[in-house]
Amino acid sequence: MNSLSVYSPAKVNLFLRVLRRRKDGYHELLTLFHRISLCDKLTLRKSGGGIRLRMRAKFPAVKLPPADESNLIVRAYRSLQNEFSDLGGVEVQLQKAIPLGAGLGGGSSNAAAFLTGMVRLYGLKISRKKLIKIGAGLGADVPFFILDVNQAVAQGIGEKLRPVPVKQPLNFLLIIDNKGLMTKKVYEILPRKRASGSLTKLEHTVKIIRNLLEEKDLQRLADHLHNDLEAPAFYLRPSLPAKLKRLRKLGITTARLSGSGPTVFAVLSDPKKAKQIAQKIRGRTVICHTY
Repeated sequence: MNSLSVYSPAKVNLFLRVLRRRKDGYHELLTLFHRISLCDKLTLRKSGGGIRLRMRAKFPAVKLPPADESNLIVRAYRSLQNEFSDLGGVEVQLQKAIPLGAGLGGGSSNAAAFLTGMVRLYGLKISRKKLIKIGAGLGADVPFFILDVNQAVAQGIGEKLRPVPVKQPLNFLLIIDNKGLMTKKVYEILPRKRASGSLTKLEHTVKIIRNLLEEKDLQRLADHLHNDLEAPAFYLRPSLPAKLKRLRKLGITTARLSGSGPTVFAVLSDPKKAKQIAQKIRGRTVICHTY
């Protein structure tokens, strides 16, 4: 095998509570990741040595990240080089559809897709557990995408994962902001107080959410969706609350911010409903589903 293509899906956080800030600066979380069908695409081709990354946008509004050593794909390659000193080279063509800094995990998903793609391309002998450890060193969301399930509960900084896949696909409407938010800045202004309620109680809430998703009981689901990062994200981007308010005026109660934002998402009953709501929303919208 000299080349292969892999898809790199986005995610939303259906539930996100920040438990505490650690001494090393990272935050411990309890979150419910859900993978969605908005995808980037990576094509990997063997080369003589090193990594060459080329990118193009699938849509004109999608901005491209730098292709230098700060890019998570390049960093993922360097991490593999630390494990495999004789690692072959690779040319990567990345087609971007997931917006930058959107709270959708695009960069993390790219890194995970690249890591798993390289394992297949070069037949690397490495366990998934080890690959997840490498991913955790790149970003908190990377392990979830390496796990390759449509839904999972995550704790720690995102590396402690428990797959809880959904059997009934969900439908989503995303409202995309033209300008991204830096996750680091959102966390910097997050209040230092610990999450209210015991971990057991929070885990029970996540279980309720999972059950309601399977039942597609969106009316009751709305009462349990939560994201601790909304308040700091709203402070940094004052236009965001109006988007949630607009959705709620249209009768959509299952709307929240994904991750550190600024993407707002809503869980909807079917694609037809999503299309109807999208037509009433100003700005860029994306209709997608469970991936």
